[in-house]
Amino acid sequence: MTIDEIYRLVQTFANKEQRGFISPSDFNLLAKQAELELYNKRLSIIKEKAPTKRSQGLYAENLSPELARQDIATFLTRSDMNVLPDANPSLGGSISLASDYMESLFINVDEHHDISNNIPVDIVEPKDIHHILRSSLVKPSIEYPIALLGSGGDKLKVFSIFPETIKKVIAYHYRNTNTPKWGYVTVAGKPVHDSSSSNEFQISSRCHGEIVVKILEYLGVSIREADVVQYAQASELKADS
Repeated sequence: MTIDEIYRLVQTFANKEQRGFISPSDFNLLAKQAELELYNKRLSIIKEKAPTKRSQGLYAENLSPELARQDIATFLTRSDMNVLPDANPSLGGSISLASDYMESLFINVDEHHDISNNIPVDIVEPKDIHHILRSSLVKPSIEYPIALLGSGGDKLKVFSIFPETIKKVIAYHYRNTNTPKWGYVTVAGKPVHDSSSSNEFQISSRCHGEIVVKILEYLGVSIREADVVQYAQASELKADS
């Protein structure tokens, strides 16, 4: 569904429940919060690498890590980064980037970013770093590089990269900077959708029914996702006839 279709569905169900007209500014605020909540839910599943427990409420589904990845695939970003040297070589080099979650890190042994040449970087726990650096068996090397997540801001991720000879890394990470917006122009005192000033939801269209339910939930309206889908399909058939 487009953001205009979601906006009209929210207005329809809110009107049925006598919640009145939802202003575009209120809708946009709730739309951003709804997408963010669904995004964070799926990101937590990816981090934990475990499915959610099947619920009995509005969202009666068992959301697997694979399905969660599909839902937020458009938020997965590739960043090619230079590794900055540290004054103390024993601390390795470092990279920093704004990110919600680091999915994977790679180094490339040549200047051509060929996926077959990418070497994965093992992201290790702080408790293990000293043992790894001192070990003769698992000591970091170009063939077996490692990264340690350090301190940073709420969204800023800082990684120490070992060995210190690594100059460049490729980071695949999740970052949500999307702000859904139902844009409009005012005609005869009423807001009319303007696609040129709108910004669509970035989360998978599979989640759009859940978006509608979530926005209505914020407004105090309880509705099943199946009802949203059924109403949307009926509207499409009516429009095509």
